[in-house]
Amino acid sequence: MRIFEPPPGALELALAGEAVALLPERALWWPRERALFVADVHLGKAASFRALGQPVPSGTTRDNLERLSQLIDGLGARSLVVLGDFLHAATAQQAQVIEPVCAWRERHAALRCVLVRGNHDSHAGDPPPALRFDIVDEPFRIGPFAACHHPQQVAGAQVLAGHLHPAVQLRGRAYDHARLPCFCEAPGMLILPAFGAFTGTTLQLPAQTLCCYATGDGTVTALPWNGGRR
Repeated sequence: MRIFEPPPGALELALAGEAVALLPERALWWPRERALFVADVHLGKAASFRALGQPVPSGTTRDNLERLSQLIDGLGARSLVVLGDFLHAATAQQAQVIEPVCAWRERHAALRCVLVRGNHDSHAGDPPPALRFDIVDEPFRIGPFAACHHPQQVAGAQVLAGHLHPAVQLRGRAYDHARLPCFCEAPGMLILPAFGAFTGTTLQLPAQTLCCYATGDGTVTALPWNGGRR
């Protein structure tokens, strides 16, 4: 018997004795604690590129925040855990990035927000106090899970991590192919895809990978791992 009904397109998974849902929006939902996990949001990345004179699209920060809001509202989340790299760089600490983030935070004033520091957070600096984030170092223990940024083993805990921006490449019969962000499962560890829209991906997944869960077309699909060949 199912403990909960997964959201549309999600894939139900048992981790450390807990039922969780892998969401096609590239996030993980822990229904018992009403906790939403995301990794590698990289707010302000486009602004950082524009500061270097690169002609990249604007509006990615607001788009990322709106996607987060839709998940928080739709699921009724009580807490949000960011598995590192919330802000992309120090150039993200400017009004055009921080102001919409502050407005987003006020929209979800009752939400508990936790940031597990990642490598980009070390360079960007902690979010402003007005955002009311609990800022912690990895590993951050929450129930049976260890919230981390870098994939690693933590004794006695199921690790939830980010950092790699994992993806798989699917190949068709007519030499067509598609590269899809994915969740990557390894012993004692689940690596989340990057939540941010303006991020790259890698096909170089850990050697101990057991299974990938590809996100695409509004669904999450399990793909047994065979070293990257599809």
